[in-house]
Amino acid sequence: MNDTHKLAQMDLPPLIQSRATSHLERIARAADDPSRMLAGERAAGFVEGLEAARALTPATIEALFLIFDDASDSHPAR
Repeated sequence: MNDTHKLAQMDLPPLIQSRATSHLERIARAADDPSRMLAGERAAGFVEGLEAARALTPATIEALFLIFDDASDSHPAR
């Protein structure tokens, strides 16, 4: 199951779903390693913000961290 499909299977509020999908797309489109790392760090920051705001359950936060981490590791720069 790819990262986008994993994210789509999560029960997230629409705005959070949209932003999370955008972060995944940025990671996938990264042209080089530094760009991919930056996109991954921005995605992690997004999740940290959700965690600080207590917008999602701890299990959902952890799942998002894992999805973004996996996406950053599995999409080598072209």
